[in-house]
Amino acid sequence: MRTILAICMAAAAPLLAAGNGAMSDAERSYLVEQMEKSKADFLASISGVSAEQWKFKPAPEVWSVAECAEHIVLAEGYLFNASQGVLKSDQVDRPATSNTEQDQKLAAMVGNRSAKAKAPEPITPTGKFASPEEAAAAFTAARDKNIEYAKTTKDELRAHVTKTALGTMDAYQMLVLMATHTGRHTQQIREVQGNANYPKATTAGE
Repeated sequence: MRTILAICMAAAAPLLAAGNGAMSDAERSYLVEQMEKSKADFLASISGVSAEQWKFKPAPEVWSVAECAEHIVLAEGYLFNASQGVLKSDQVDRPATSNTEQDQKLAAMVGNRSAKAKAPEPITPTGKFASPEEAAAAFTAARDKNIEYAKTTKDELRAHVTKTALGTMDAYQMLVLMATHTGRHTQQIREVQGNANYPKATTAGE
């Protein structure tokens, strides 16, 4: 009897774990909303930017619009791959920090530009995109693919975690980070565009 019970419990364990780590409908909706909003805001921020505006730097140590945009594009793949890497870790019970309140705190923390951070080398801009159109095309291709993943995946995103500089995060929260990171640096683009010396837009015929 004990042997039969043990076998039944072992067989049931993956099913119980699967329900513990999957996104809820509300969590999926929140993630997709964050991804779609930050996509629209970023693309709007670089739409119609001239070549002069693209390369303008408010100061030698401050990123240009081009550099901010490249960082956003590079981070899209970097952070999505990081999330997929977390999925390769051992499955655990859903942590206490895997909840809506913590997700929103993470989004707010990432969006707060009063706290600065140095970009890791793989996502440091090097002049990859000559124009806003090139950056927009690369970003759209990557983000649309990631939105489709968020809409359809059955991966146990909440049941795989890692320790980061922002605290313990699950694979789902890495995707929230990816989406809100785009918003953070879109704010940075708007800051550059608000600089008093930012080149004026030209009108047709000038």
